[in-house]
Amino acid sequence: MHQANSACVPEGNWIQKLPLLPAHYQGSCAGWKDALAAGSSQLASQSHGGLFRHDSTTGAASVEFWVAAATTLLLIKFAVDSIGPRFSSQKYINPAVQLLRILNHYAVSYTLGLMPPSSSHQGTVANAFFKVWAVLIVTMQDSIRIGRPYQPKEMTLVDMLTSLWSANQLRAKTAIHLRVPLWLMWSIHASRIVWYYITSSAAARARDDDMKLVSDYMAMPTQHTSNDANPATMAGYKYIVLGEEKLKQQIKVEPPSFTQTQLAQEEVITVEKVWSQGSSDALLGEAGDSSNRFKDVCLSFALYKLLRRRFFNFPIHEASHAGTRQLVVDAILDDKKGYERAFRVTEVELSFLQDFFYSKHADVFASGFPCVRLLLSLLMTAAASYLAYAVHDMPSVSTGLTAKGRLARISHGVFVTHCIIAILVIRELWEIIVHVFSQWTNVLIICSYIRLRGRQGCWIQGLRLWMMEKVARIMFWLIGRGRSRRDRNIRQCNLVMSARTGSIARVTRLRREVKMELFSSIKALLNSQEAAASVAAGRTRSSPEELAQKKNELLRSYLGNAFADIEHLVSQIEHIQREIKGEGETHKILAWHIATSLCQIKLLEQQATGRWRDDLYNLTLPEGGGDGELADVWPHYVTAVTLSNYRAYLVRQALVPDNGLVAYKVLHEVRREAAQSMRGYSAMQGLPHQLILNSNRPRCNGDDEGIIDIGALLSEELVAAFGGGAEVELWKRLGKFWAGFLLHLSASTRAAKHQVHLRGSGELTTHLWVLLSHAGFLGETSHGDQMLDPADLTNS
Repeated sequence: MHQANSACVPEGNWIQKLPLLPAHYQGSCAGWKDALAAGSSQLASQSHGGLFRHDSTTGAASVEFWVAAATTLLLIKFAVDSIGPRFSSQKYINPAVQLLRILNHYAVSYTLGLMPPSSSHQGTVANAFFKVWAVLIVTMQDSIRIGRPYQPKEMTLVDMLTSLWSANQLRAKTAIHLRVPLWLMWSIHASRIVWYYITSSAAARARDDDMKLVSDYMAMPTQHTSNDANPATMAGYKYIVLGEEKLKQQIKVEPPSFTQTQLAQEEVITVEKVWSQGSSDALLGEAGDSSNRFKDVCLSFALYKLLRRRFFNFPIHEASHAGTRQLVVDAILDDKKGYERAFRVTEVELSFLQDFFYSKHADVFASGFPCVRLLLSLLMTAAASYLAYAVHDMPSVSTGLTAKGRLARISHGVFVTHCIIAILVIRELWEIIVHVFSQWTNVLIICSYIRLRGRQGCWIQGLRLWMMEKVARIMFWLIGRGRSRRDRNIRQCNLVMSARTGSIARVTRLRREVKMELFSSIKALLNSQEAAASVAAGRTRSSPEELAQKKNELLRSYLGNAFADIEHLVSQIEHIQREIKGEGETHKILAWHIATSLCQIKLLEQQATGRWRDDLYNLTLPEGGGDGELADVWPHYVTAVTLSNYRAYLVRQALVPDNGLVAYKVLHEVRREAAQSMRGYSAMQGLPHQLILNSNRPRCNGDDEGIIDIGALLSEELVAAFGGGAEVELWKRLGKFWAGFLLHLSASTRAAKHQVHLRGSGELTTHLWVLLSHAGFLGETSHGDQMLDPADLTNS
């Protein structure tokens, strides 16, 4: 009987590729023939479908397809998490992240659930691929959180169970060449889960403790800033750069005053210590760092730690100290290179702040350089590469029968596996790059260099210093090669253009004229504070509350500063603004924006032709206008128009002191009013005259003036006050007004709103808020860890 059955078996090697047949087919030649025909037909139909073929075991697409789909979703989530915080608007990013998180969870769980019923009970190559894929996608699922803070609550029970499930799969019979790399990858993955959990929990506690330590340290004026502090050499500025955790055991309270005193601590790196390395130092000396680029990174890090307190309602003790104002005026606002240093310091500082809120850098670097974390990533990369080599000789096509007698087949096993491994390796290498090539690493290198330099040692220490100096220069060069995160572009929104053409906003480069006016206004504001402080010092003593009140009065004096010598104009402006007095800053912003736009149209009607008259966003000097009055007025004109359009854009973003819902409603009403007032005007010519006529029309009882009417009346008063060829003076005053108004609004906007807009490339108003905060101008708005209104979050 056995011989007969053997004789009926067709000849040829192709039969070896067919699946093992069920027992009831092994009784006769007819059974063999039927089985061969059925198997050939099934294989042909499945080969034709590829990844997207119908699988009889799953009842839908194949396991191979679901593995590829789960990997793709994990890759998309990794990309969104990595670059998501760099998008300025989170209106669609946040829902996308939540949706991807849900899809990832169900895709991975569903894929893992399909593998057992699709496995062959006879142990084929398909089973080996299932084990490889299970370990790979579980590893990817728990390690793709690179762009978001890694909190212990993310260690869900489901993540642990899926990891244990993949380990249980490896307990089954597996070839030795696969078992070694798979167990190695799972062990590294499990170790990383435990390590991340422990270090993240410790980092979260240390972060809060360090913030409190910095606040307590700054509460002792004799410790953080000397009375004779020198901003040029930073002598006397003992702001903490690194090592505040070492102060925990150094603060003591003694009778009879029971005040805190700070003991000397050599391991604490301060701003003063960074600048005191000597002019002959190869890295931080005059020859090695003449432009202060290396040292300014440490200054930005120290200022970031001070600014961080504003988001958590910690007191700003140093706001009333004279040294804080001097630091900003004489050091940060250095105008030798067009205030380049001010942008450099605040850009790096805001990048630290962005990482603190929207990435996990603060947790990763909480205990120093993340050596263990990066070592685990390198080990995972090596293990994955070994696995890629182990599977390259496996057949991509494999078939087998499941326990229920269905055919299980793999058609692209090696290709799919290599794709998953490549994604996993890229993710691990990307995490290494993100953490190594960061400003956080630069700070650690410089502080380690300073600590090493302060110790006496042999030639080995000299060699280490030399190597560290070279590494620091290479790191700064590599990081500096990338484009600045805040590329100094600002957005523009003109309501007149929006009502006429429907355009919403444009992006323009922040011009030199605008920067000069803004920073010179800050310096003038801070220098005027010195006179206010001297008057207060003539009395017994000025309290911090009195100094804060005086600073707020200086911030509110922008109108008088711009039109100080024209008293009748100031009184007339205040009379026009009576309708919106007490309504909030949004009404005032939009009224002055309309007034500036109408003055702009008036100037272009007189001086320019063609597209310059109809395109209010075009701020280039018209051809033939390089000489004469137009050339003189153009720098002031560009400043006023740019800042006016920028403030209108910030109203759209709800980045104003007012409630977000109020800003949204007022803007919507003004746009509707503007569209109605400008109906029928296809060109800008004659528009100011018509709007002024509309504003002077008789009104019914109880009919208030709208924002458009108030803006038209303001423009009429401005043109009348500076008529007769005084356009240069008009636009000079308007530029000064908008610069002062922007400073007032920046200081008065809540810290929570600035936090929302740290995402993306940042906003110019946040840079100004940072400078004013460090100078002691904290504004009148309460700050701290506050909940924002839904409208604020929606418009962000």
